[in-house]
Amino acid sequence: MHERVIAAIEKNNLLRKGDTVLAALSGGPDSTALLLVLHEIKSRYDLKIFAVHINYHLRGSESIKDENFAGELCLKLKIPFAVYSFETRKIIKKRSLQDFARELRYQAFIEEAKKVGAGKIAVAHNKNDRVETILMRLLRGSHTAGLSGMPIKRKLSENTELVRPLFDLERNDIEDYLKKKNIKARTDKSNLKTDYLRNKIRLKLLPLLKKEYNPKIEENLLRLAAMSSLDEAYIFGKAKKYIKEKNNEYFVQSLTFEKAPLALRYRILRELIRSARGNLKGVENKHLSDVIAGKKSVAFPGGLLLLNTGGKLVAVNKKNGEKQKVVRLKIPGFSYFGNFRVAAEVKGMVKCFGSRKDAYFDTAKLNFPLSLRERQAGDRFVPFGMRSFKKLQDYMVNEKIPKYKRETIPLVTDRKGNILWVAGYRTDERFKVKPTTKRVLHLNVKAV
Repeated sequence: MHERVIAAIEKNNLLRKGDTVLAALSGGPDSTALLLVLHEIKSRYDLKIFAVHINYHLRGSESIKDENFAGELCLKLKIPFAVYSFETRKIIKKRSLQDFARELRYQAFIEEAKKVGAGKIAVAHNKNDRVETILMRLLRGSHTAGLSGMPIKRKLSENTELVRPLFDLERNDIEDYLKKKNIKARTDKSNLKTDYLRNKIRLKLLPLLKKEYNPKIEENLLRLAAMSSLDEAYIFGKAKKYIKEKNNEYFVQSLTFEKAPLALRYRILRELIRSARGNLKGVENKHLSDVIAGKKSVAFPGGLLLLNTGGKLVAVNKKNGEKQKVVRLKIPGFSYFGNFRVAAEVKGMVKCFGSRKDAYFDTAKLNFPLSLRERQAGDRFVPFGMRSFKKLQDYMVNEKIPKYKRETIPLVTDRKGNILWVAGYRTDERFKVKPTTKRVLHLNVKAV
């Protein structure tokens, strides 16, 4: 089986020599087989392998047995092993259990990948999972993009990529492989119940379709997904060209958007939202139709607004008017404020590049600690290149910063309340770097 996995890796560039890989290990047949195969090909790719197990504590003693099995397997293979435990039923709110568990799972994957320095996160989805996903999306009335099914790899965060090495294998292949290895993986008995849609599809709908309608239904659905994926890649490329970014703001020129074909306009909106927010969670066609119909402001789930203003269709991340808490700036490290991430590091004298996303300060002039906050009445600073104070309100008006955006811009301030940087716009003259500067604080702001 490992030869077929290697073929998929080579064809799709899933792994490279020297990669550090974090393998998701539930203890079930698929993830167990994945870890074993990765271990078999470890020397071929000079891999560093780590494993992570998520215990949701949903199945009593069975959950503990899953965790123990995963831990013992890793001990046997000499693979570093981490466990993330969640009292899921205690922390879940009014949400789908499966959706919430998935969110916890991927947050844990990203966190553990950062800890171990893994650039790849390997999960065990196989051909059967792909078929079930396509049917689920069809039944839920998915956008045509959903017919592409799950990709063999995708970017999960800035520094990590999700890969699916078992993508082209069937469940029977995996079971045969484990049988030959004389390994009995754990069985999640909840997968044998029809409480969830995926289980119903696997246990009832697919067998019915194969028996009564088309024995090759799985092949046909995968062919549909492959063709849809090609179409999606082409249309995505077209839509992406319409998206503009300036000062951490994503937008589309209204006139250009209105002239685009209707089918493309839907894709443009989806890519605009994806660019601004990173995902399309909760986005429905009714929201997109409202924008296309000409509404000036359309609210999307999660606090996103699409505004038609000033000749632009702008994506605005706004948390329903909630006041942002003051955030202590981590130096070195990353700090998050609203929908922005500020990276900070101190270094020796460096060349200061003239980018609005970057700011440089003489550390000797700063009153630590530094913080991130939103604007307040009476704020003022000395804009870089000027000699006197200017009201922040006047500065924003002169810079033609739209009203909707002014509340979302992070301000970097010091212990005395001085504004060092209107992030993404202008620094304060008083704290600038000079030829005599010995240590420099470098900040970078990015929309996330």
